[in-house]
Amino acid sequence: MMLDVVLLLLGMLSPYSGGVSTPPVSAAEMTVPVVHASMSWDTPAQQVEPIDSYETLNGIALTDRTEDVVRKLGEPLEVTHDRLLGTTEYHYSDMTVGLNGGLTEYVHVEPSAKSIQVNDQSILLTTGHVSASLGTPFFKGEDGDVYVQDHQAIKVFKDPHNGEIVGVDLFIDYSE
Repeated sequence: MMLDVVLLLLGMLSPYSGGVSTPPVSAAEMTVPVVHASMSWDTPAQQVEPIDSYETLNGIALTDRTEDVVRKLGEPLEVTHDRLLGTTEYHYSDMTVGLNGGLTEYVHVEPSAKSIQVNDQSILLTTGHVSASLGTPFFKGEDGDVYVQDHQAIKVFKDPHNGEIVGVDLFIDYSE
């Protein structure tokens, strides 16, 4: 039924049907249509083998001392202390380094960073790119996925409502 209506309208508008005619148009009068393309950043990366160790996150290792962090990242924008946990947090643009007793205890990267660097590999902060680069999670929780290699873990925190990445942490896995 709908196809009949479309064909009828096309027939009425055709210059050969005796209906509405349009004058010929020269090539100079033609305009090129504008095409807007969008790219999805959630396509999986072309990673052949998942990363097999988590030595650094954005250049910081869990073996780095306070002076190593400052040497690598510069002076922090802010320093905060948590007396209950005994940690000192060095806040940088898009990331925080948690230190305890002068050693890095964790590294947290905000989603505003748009990508992370695990060891020497850059990974876009999308579910597809992260899973292609890190492989199958060791554990999937309500708040994200945990990847474990050699007593070091990366947790990719996700919004439970929409699955978007809300942060990434590197820390020592004490459970093994």
